[in-house]
Amino acid sequence: MIQALLLLTLSFLLFYSNHYLGRKNGFTFQQTAHLHILLVYHLGFSYFFYRYVTAFGGDAIVYWNLNGPLANPDANGWWDYFGIGYPFMYWLNYIPSRYFGWDMLSGFFLYAMLSYTGFRWLLIRLTRDYQGMKSFLGLPWPVYILYLPNLHFWTGGIGKEALCFFALVLIIMGISKKKWTGALIGILLIFMVRTYFAWLVLISFGFAALLFGSSKKYKFRWGISCILVALAAFPALLWYVGMEHFSLEAIQQIVHHQFSMLSGKGVGSSVDMANYSFFMRLFTFWFRPLFLDAHNTTSFLASFENLILMGGFLAMAIKSKRSNWKDLPLFLKFGLILFLASSLVYMNILSNLGIMMRMKSLFMLFPLLAGAWMVKRE
Repeated sequence: MIQALLLLTLSFLLFYSNHYLGRKNGFTFQQTAHLHILLVYHLGFSYFFYRYVTAFGGDAIVYWNLNGPLANPDANGWWDYFGIGYPFMYWLNYIPSRYFGWDMLSGFFLYAMLSYTGFRWLLIRLTRDYQGMKSFLGLPWPVYILYLPNLHFWTGGIGKEALCFFALVLIIMGISKKKWTGALIGILLIFMVRTYFAWLVLISFGFAALLFGSSKKYKFRWGISCILVALAAFPALLWYVGMEHFSLEAIQQIVHHQFSMLSGKGVGSSVDMANYSFFMRLFTFWFRPLFLDAHNTTSFLASFENLILMGGFLAMAIKSKRSNWKDLPLFLKFGLILFLASSLVYMNILSNLGIMMRMKSLFMLFPLLAGAWMVKRE
């Protein structure tokens, strides 16, 4: 009963804050209604994700039940679970799951409400950025990119994606507003949840600031400093991923190990990435599954989304001019660099289409939004 009342209270607060933010940003009635619609839409995907996990299994179950091979078998209390990566997920879920005894569906909705705040900020920011473009039901058409299902699915429940997405939005808010407290919280949260991804975020922002910063002071303060911190942390990253030293041979061993784990007859939707060329790996990671790969409802939806993604890439290629790139907001430039850096990593360690859709969900918005920006500039 208490968990139901808490969820209803949080839902009411989100609806109320939607009204407040709509008025604060001068939204029309239709635009404010989209804030509510997006919330219901996201919570709907949360329930769908919950049903999917209960039917087919997933990390969310062990995260919520505080078990699995990486759980501390000697843990007796909350702080016994604390650590980086999987332990942090157990620690985060301990209070609602073990202490209050709430069910997993409540956990899914709690995570979904947190990740929704990221979608809300993006909708407000993008509605302002894309003003003047053709609109439909009150929103400029590029904002409807936020309704694509893949990101809603993976951020709609108990998992690292919901936390990383929320943290990533904190970072781009800090970049766009030049207020760094939230960005620092975001990078620390990503570090606790998915450490190697925090390194990618740090080095990507460093290069974005160095190449596209608004002033020499900005480039030095944020660009060079972030790159130096990332380089200094690189040995620790190698240790974290199990590499004793950096070499081509060590990288090949890790790649071979990952492909071996995530391929074969026992793994659904596996593809032979180990024998693909560089460009075929990149194409597979970016644009598959396509409709010929689809074998169920979720893979069909993924194919539809990947087709839209191909359209975004095509728009960028056609409209890509120096003047268009120059005026691209810094947070989108950062997002594109992160997109490329993450693609180079994941295309060489993943060989399962389902896992690819999950891992790329966090940053595939960026090329679509950049493509729409190019169209706007034209």
